[in-house]
Amino acid sequence: MIRISGYLKVITIIFIDFIVFYSLSGSMAAALGISGLIALYVWLGGYLALRKEGAINMSKLPYGDRSRLETAKTQLCADIKRESNVELSSLRLYLVPHDEDLQATAYGANCISVSQGTLHFADPLQLNAVLAHEASHLLHCDPAFNRAVFCSITLLIGALSLFSTVTLFIVFLLFALFNCFRSWLGVLVYQGTSKVVSGMFAMLQRAIVSMYRLLFMCISRHAEYRSDGYACDLGYGLQLAHFLSIAAPEAQGCQSLREALYRSHPPTPQRIARLEARMQRALII
Repeated sequence: MIRISGYLKVITIIFIDFIVFYSLSGSMAAALGISGLIALYVWLGGYLALRKEGAINMSKLPYGDRSRLETAKTQLCADIKRESNVELSSLRLYLVPHDEDLQATAYGANCISVSQGTLHFADPLQLNAVLAHEASHLLHCDPAFNRAVFCSITLLIGALSLFSTVTLFIVFLLFALFNCFRSWLGVLVYQGTSKVVSGMFAMLQRAIVSMYRLLFMCISRHAEYRSDGYACDLGYGLQLAHFLSIAAPEAQGCQSLREALYRSHPPTPQRIARLEARMQRALII
């Protein structure tokens, strides 16, 4: 059921895109083509991100690093099978070399990367705790969902830019048609009108981006808390809380596109507090 719900939310976003594009274009072929491209990026976007980061599959790592990751994978798959009755033996682990930050990332398509800093710093239980958190993102299709939503917003902003350009061109033609350029007044009226039109579209774009950031922050926080809870349910709550207290920065600066898509986290103290409360409830029960 976990994976089915994840698939459904991704399919829902792509289906909504199809309906919107079909309504705007009136062409079934165009709507299917654009929706197909979105689906292709949703599916392959994780591989592209792994390639961009230079991530190395664990099968190609030196024996020591490979052995640690293989042991962690075996234990994690057994824990997930016991807790959720989900088979995750197709999980693929990667190492991001030269990245000394303490972090890990889920990309979708059963792919998780750990930084070199995480692999060398974390003990076996902490490593499993971090991987369990990221496995929850995979099981709920969070990376694919984030990419689908990002594509939808990007295409919407692009469509607004196109409409803005077309509208400004129409305004220019209207002023030219009515010979408003015979005087400086006509030129000034045209310039003022074009500024108003472009300003309206720019304001609409900023409003959409702001709404997207707010919505994405809420969705991301929910996903992070849920994944923390899943790692706790697998028995790694204490180890994850300790790892977060050391690894997660308190203040995050301006994020890159990749960080916004894959590494948007709520404040660390709140995550640790929720983990501690969850563990206390488990002890009481």
